[in-house]
Amino acid sequence: MLDDASLLEARPDGRYRLHGLVRLHAMERAAEEESPTARQELISRVTTHYLALTAFADRAVRADRLRIAELSEVIGGAPDPFASPAAPRPLAWMEAERLNILAVLREAAQQGLHTPVWQLSEAFTVLFLHRRHLRDWMESLELGAASAAAAMAPAAEARLRSLLSRPLMDLGEYDRARTELDSAVACAEIADHTALRASVQEFLGRYWDHADPSRATAAYQRSRDLNEAAGERRGAAIAAYFLGRAQDRDGDSASALATLRQAHAGLTACSDPRMAARVTAAIGEVHDHLGETEEAVRALRTAAVALRAQEATHYEAQALVLLAGIAQRPGNDPSTARADLTRALEIYEAGGSPLADGLRERLRDPEDLS
Repeated sequence: MLDDASLLEARPDGRYRLHGLVRLHAMERAAEEESPTARQELISRVTTHYLALTAFADRAVRADRLRIAELSEVIGGAPDPFASPAAPRPLAWMEAERLNILAVLREAAQQGLHTPVWQLSEAFTVLFLHRRHLRDWMESLELGAASAAAAMAPAAEARLRSLLSRPLMDLGEYDRARTELDSAVACAEIADHTALRASVQEFLGRYWDHADPSRATAAYQRSRDLNEAAGERRGAAIAAYFLGRAQDRDGDSASALATLRQAHAGLTACSDPRMAARVTAAIGEVHDHLGETEEAVRALRTAAVALRAQEATHYEAQALVLLAGIAQRPGNDPSTARADLTRALEIYEAGGSPLADGLRERLRDPEDLS
């Protein structure tokens, strides 16, 4: 057996990997014995292989997501590896292959395979929308955006740079996020793609949430208008979700509740339980701001359960932190706070979120926790 001979190493997930010295030897032999052309052809084949699998996984998670890549030549006519009942879950497969996909992106970018790099980066991002491995997400999008620029694909560059703003903001790098968004806006205008322009405005609004709430409201309204003009019902409902949250932050909770209920109806009609659950959490937060604690707790708990079922753990953690905050207020029952904060901490630690530090401090303080 190769593992008995220490040529392979068993991993905790049941997979095997080559021993480090074996990998090093193989790389040295390849550098000496393979021509640069043969090496590039090999990397191209591996990249195409992972692009096809990741594209299938992406579509299995959400078929109607905005995508720039047209991949009919890559996946057209090929069997869907995630379609059968015995198939792996697409997010679980991407989680298991995450480091391999990142390695492929790095090597393919070095080889100048710009188009498959940005296409793979776009498909890969569905994993990080559910599970926030922030540094990995940032790196994959940086590689993809640079490759899109090199390939002179402005629509792809706009999409990837706007997506890149998300891990940057989660990591507190707001100036970098603004730079990426400015580039995304310019690229989207060049591409003249209405649905893409709507998406970029949504991401811009999320930046303005941090810097200027009134500009955030305007950006979300613009996103909703553009989505409606493009016939993107789901996109319009998502923009309404962010608009409702912005209205709540501006202190107009009554309008926010109406807007969020419209968003929930739209997302339910589009069969999007993940985003509908996020709206439910936002509705719970609005009820809390209105002093309607029972309604707030009910909505937030419903959202947390639904988000966990959808493997949207980052947003599950947000709902749990809000629930813990309500439970710890004077006069409320704090019995659920520790369990909620512990689960949220696990999620943030797994994703490398800086929010984990604050949760650790809260869990160290026994006051109001049981």
